[in-house]
Amino acid sequence: MSTNYKNPKEIETLDKIRLNDGIDRMKVIFSDLVKNNQEKAIKLINDKNVRFSSLFILQPEIKKSDLFTRLSIRNKNALEITNGILLKEISNIQRFSPQNRQEDYSTLKWILETGYIDDGLNDQYDEVLDTTAIILARVYKEKDCLPIIEEMIFNRYRIGAFIYDLVWTFFEVPDSENLFLIANRLRSTNRKDVELARKFLNFIPCLGTYNGEDNMKQYQCSQKWIKQNKDFLYYTGETYLQTGNPYRYAVSLEAKYLQKTVSNVTGEFSRSLTEDESIRLESFKKLDGDSQSSLSNYSSILSQKSKHRWSKWLQNPIDKQIEIANRRIGGSQ
Repeated sequence: MSTNYKNPKEIETLDKIRLNDGIDRMKVIFSDLVKNNQEKAIKLINDKNVRFSSLFILQPEIKKSDLFTRLSIRNKNALEITNGILLKEISNIQRFSPQNRQEDYSTLKWILETGYIDDGLNDQYDEVLDTTAIILARVYKEKDCLPIIEEMIFNRYRIGAFIYDLVWTFFEVPDSENLFLIANRLRSTNRKDVELARKFLNFIPCLGTYNGEDNMKQYQCSQKWIKQNKDFLYYTGETYLQTGNPYRYAVSLEAKYLQKTVSNVTGEFSRSLTEDESIRLESFKKLDGDSQSSLSNYSSILSQKSKHRWSKWLQNPIDKQIEIANRRIGGSQ
């Protein structure tokens, strides 16, 4: 079959051919070029702007025509990674580490950043994307890839595709700022987006209050809650393997009471406490759960209104703090 391209210079990029004319057309054109103008074929596949999906689709032709040695370093790495994933040779991701084979990092990012657009191409392709996301998140602690993973999760959920590995990956890089990405989905006009966002944000109390309300109220309440509590949130580690309704984040009431940030990963204070703070914390720990919750909420409200008044209030004995909080909460501070 002829490519119908008389002048090799007129041949468009592989991605453009695939998107405009379809995958089969791209395969035919590339195969013809390999036979009739191999230099042009190599130039097209090694183009710095080519997407991973085109390389993945053309992998059988590359192998059949013995073109691997002529591929760019990025493309060689990408195909080695792809084959390793599909052959289960790197299921334990032992090949990768930030110190060893650092060149893999840029290749992995290229695979995900250019490949996610064609998520759903086939099961093998999705497996490569999922494993790539896991490696970037777990080994390289790559946070820039999380918006892409979030988009893939919600796109797949809309059509009922597999999401569990991506969900686990997204939350295995604990960062309370990422919750804003999910909260934004509450404004979506797509019912499935809102449904999934509510599942992920089930630890936010006000979402239960606004259940059934319009999307904007749910979005506004969750945004406000995350802003107020993001410095005190920590990842619980709960997953679907443990419970059907995992609560992935929790508020450290101790940190909220003292207005001290905690690590999103461990829940431990980001900085050492002073002797005075440690003493006050010991008194706080002796309170029952409801009292701790009320006192930490009041502490946060007062701190946001006036740091001076909050500091003065905190100097009181714990019983006096509770008395003041009970008297003033719900009224003007």
